[in-house]
Amino acid sequence: MRFITKNLAFFAVTATVLTLAFSFALSAMLANECGFYFLPAILYSLSMYAAGWSFGKKDGHELPIYDVGFRFHLATYVQYFVVTSVWFFLGLNAEVEKWESKLIIALVWGFFLAIHFVYYLITRKKAIDGLKKEDLFD
Repeated sequence: MRFITKNLAFFAVTATVLTLAFSFALSAMLANECGFYFLPAILYSLSMYAAGWSFGKKDGHELPIYDVGFRFHLATYVQYFVVTSVWFFLGLNAEVEKWESKLIIALVWGFFLAIHFVYYLITRKKAIDGLKKEDLFD
């Protein structure tokens, strides 16, 4: 079974663009003390969910992969922390943004990713070589 598909690659590119826009908006708002800091986070999370749902649905229709969205969740996790790490490394973050907050986010998100992984392993038992049994025996 292929781990990286065309739709997952397109999602990763879309997620990178969205994460860059989110990082820019949040850093600018924090630097200028604009308030309403939750707006970029809400827009980012809704946009990421819509992109993941759209590309994931296409992936499910094109390929009979049985992964309950784990590949997309893992790709989002890795991509987010690569982009934000580079953002901090280049010094583009606002002064009030701290690296420790990103580490806390990584730990909490990693906990939920681990739960998703366990769920993925449990549901994988209902598949044969990563393919839905219903799709194999039609």
